[in-house]
Amino acid sequence: MDYMDLLSSLGVASAHPGGFAATKKLLERVGPPGELRILEVGCGTGKTACYMAKNGYRVTAIEQHPVMLEKARERAEKEGVTGVEWVQGDVHALPFDDEAFDVLLAESVTIFTNIHRSLAEYFRVLKPKGRLFDRELVRYKKIPAAMFQEWTEYLKTDSLLSRDEWLSALRQAGFRCEAPPLENFRSQEYSGDPDEINELDLSKLLDPEIGQGLMRYTQLMFAQESYFRVCEFQACKD
Repeated sequence: MDYMDLLSSLGVASAHPGGFAATKKLLERVGPPGELRILEVGCGTGKTACYMAKNGYRVTAIEQHPVMLEKARERAEKEGVTGVEWVQGDVHALPFDDEAFDVLLAESVTIFTNIHRSLAEYFRVLKPKGRLFDRELVRYKKIPAAMFQEWTEYLKTDSLLSRDEWLSALRQAGFRCEAPPLENFRSQEYSGDPDEINELDLSKLLDPEIGQGLMRYTQLMFAQESYFRVCEFQACKD
């Protein structure tokens, strides 16, 4: 079982570094809703999209994984949220017109894609002066080859970029972006929000495959956390 299947089976709402507390801080930098049109890529189970909609933002949320998207729609129905446009699709070929959005939000999503292709799509769908907020894991120091292979095979990614490499990719896509601070990465950065814990489908832990997948993920995090930091990239389309 790969990482994304594990998250979708358990119904994890905020798997990105810093959890939902980091999301709330990020949205403070987005600013008040007004007429902003926001695209969230890789919306997962819809926690962030629903939160934004309830706070007055115009939100479109796209997710490739069908189980995640179904959970997002169920969340919206349960919370009485009607202001989100839910879309199933691929960030490498966003099904939106050019210059359609004021803000694009990604939280530990772009790392699981072809980064250069995804950033080019982000740039395309943002309006002039549009802003990208992308919170991602960055490589802090050289990772031993065997460990790197294990990590990339599990996460289905080969793009473990350093902060400078992320900045280079953003600028190559056309964005203006300053170097953000490096934040510490912790293997157990779950927010501890009781609501998020209650949302988890803990019955899935009885499935041996899921239990083994969770154990492998935990082992990888503990073994490799010293090699990573977290950056919140804020980029602008001039």
